[in-house]
Amino acid sequence: MSSPSSSLKFLSASESQAIDEELFSSGGFSVDQLMELAGLSVAQAVWEEYGSGKCGSGEGGASTTVLVLCGPGNNGGDGLVAARHLTHFGMQCAVHYPKPTKRDLFDRLVLQLNNLHVPFVPDLPASLEQYDVIVDALFGFSFKGAPRYERRRRRL
Repeated sequence: MSSPSSSLKFLSASESQAIDEELFSSGGFSVDQLMELAGLSVAQAVWEEYGSGKCGSGEGGASTTVLVLCGPGNNGGDGLVAARHLTHFGMQCAVHYPKPTKRDLFDRLVLQLNNLHVPFVPDLPASLEQYDVIVDALFGFSFKGAPRYERRRRRL
């Protein structure tokens, strides 16, 4: 019997970048179209695995709670789109977006989430156990180097 991972094909960062470039150039896709498709795909995968009563620690156990971690690049935009779709699917989403991008496309995605009353969590909680699912949309294929962890201290 083969393991599930043996049937999966993973793309390298350079292969992913080449596909993006092809879609932009000869495919005629825009950044927001690709972001919408990627975010919807993530939301559908999360819904298929965890939605419709498969888990739920939300209020009264009624719905699945999801924390979406969004970075400043296009992968973070994919996460913002995923959070919007997951909210429409009936999941309780929150977004951690520590370094917001100052571009019109991202401003509109944040506005859409605000209009849906999706909370933005400025600091990660000490325990993530309150969430059933965590979506990592912090870094995409262009990330270089080792991740850094910097805990910000608040002055009271």
